[in-house]
Amino acid sequence: MRLLAFATALLSIFVALPINASAATISIVSMQYSAAHPVPHLHYDGDTADGDVATLQSMYDTFVKCRLSCIGPDGGATAVLTLNGPGGSYFEGLALADFLRANHIATVVERGSGCYSACAFAFLGGSAWSSQDGVGTYVDRMVEPGSVVGFHAPYSDEVSFTNALNERGAMAMQGQTRDLLALMVKELVKWNVDPEVIFKMVGMGPEETYNLVTAEDLYLARVTLPPTPSSGWITDLPSAIREACLRLLAIDERAAPYDMQWRFESDYTPAIGEAELAGPISGYKLGDRLLDIGSCSATDASMATDGDYEIALYFTPGLDGLNAASTSFFNRQHGWSTAGVGRDPLKRIFAKGPLNSFFLPLDADIDGLDLPGEADIDANRFNTALPPLLPTMPSDLVVDASTPSSRVSHLGDVFVFERVGTRQLYDSAFAQGALGRAYTNEVTSDTGFVREGAFVDTAATFVWFGILNGESSAVVEAIVVKPNGEAPTDEDLATLRRIQCEADFQGSKLNCG
Repeated sequence: MRLLAFATALLSIFVALPINASAATISIVSMQYSAAHPVPHLHYDGDTADGDVATLQSMYDTFVKCRLSCIGPDGGATAVLTLNGPGGSYFEGLALADFLRANHIATVVERGSGCYSACAFAFLGGSAWSSQDGVGTYVDRMVEPGSVVGFHAPYSDEVSFTNALNERGAMAMQGQTRDLLALMVKELVKWNVDPEVIFKMVGMGPEETYNLVTAEDLYLARVTLPPTPSSGWITDLPSAIREACLRLLAIDERAAPYDMQWRFESDYTPAIGEAELAGPISGYKLGDRLLDIGSCSATDASMATDGDYEIALYFTPGLDGLNAASTSFFNRQHGWSTAGVGRDPLKRIFAKGPLNSFFLPLDADIDGLDLPGEADIDANRFNTALPPLLPTMPSDLVVDASTPSSRVSHLGDVFVFERVGTRQLYDSAFAQGALGRAYTNEVTSDTGFVREGAFVDTAATFVWFGILNGESSAVVEAIVVKPNGEAPTDEDLATLRRIQCEADFQGSKLNCG
């Protein structure tokens, strides 16, 4: 098979490789996952088995050509891995999580997908990186409403347990069980999962899973919704502030948010106090003891914004009549959202973009809320009910995989990634600029752009272009993927030229005159 020459086997539902019959299929889907994550999209599907890390490493090395040089102080991931799997090898799942963290790969479980057991532990490794001082590596793991991430403690099936018990004895098996549980606890702490999750998991049987489906589940597992405007998730701002206050109280008292309901002594109260540095605050009374937490409130100034809310636990007034902030939550539409304290982004609640799940009712299934934010997630991924037709491309390209909105093909060592969608797809690609890329040619018109050059990290040669047609767009990236970093041949360069000149998107073409 031609494509096995230097990296991985590349044929399945997408361009993909299962390492053996029981391993997951790992695929390259596109070069632009979403507007918020405009990076290569890898997909993991199936049982977690030995060798999955090696397979993912091969796919990553082959197709993710822009690494940390493509990420600036604003932060981002080098790729996104979507996951769907029933579980499998616990230790391979942990190794996958480590690989994702080391390579700054974000994780997403999309609507309709389920990621259980070993897959769920792999999911925890989702990470990104920023060159900004004091940030570096940070957690980037997301779930869409309508997905399920399910955790359970490691266990052996009845036959394996009985055989091991007969071979090794009860004391040895008890020791092994203790070791596995200790490892599970250590790993959950390592991935900044709230201890409440550990308490739930330890008491579950082998057929039970702790599923992330409610807003409280997302808080406890330190998981976010994909970043979209907070306005799509908030129907009543005072109620949303109260929900955020439950999380702040949980952080402050190291408890589950649901157990903090009793702390509220009033309904929402406008102008409940005056913050030392931020002016008037409005929120909920929590007490009136001196030198103790008196309210959980938002600054009035932040409440007048489009979602950049600043909410905190405030002490009762001092001698100057002002309220000093304690545990705080900063929600940012663009930039860093944080809750709690601590300098290490990996050990606190810290995300790029808004923490919208903080504003949702704790015990409600997020998918059942049916909020506008769900449509915003689709828009962020350029999804439409009826996507435009894929471009007409050179007829000698070999199609490896396609969906209604994407296609992967190749000719020789040139791989072509097409994506169609709304105008937002084009705008997102165009806005990426030159970070991590050295352009040798760049041309822009009212209906398209072309960028040619090489990636700074890997020196791989590419042509990248977008074509507009009304409110629809197509974005195509063709990359020369050579073994051992060899330079592209004249034939490769000619193929790149033909791809950009022959691409036809609903009658719109680039000007190659």
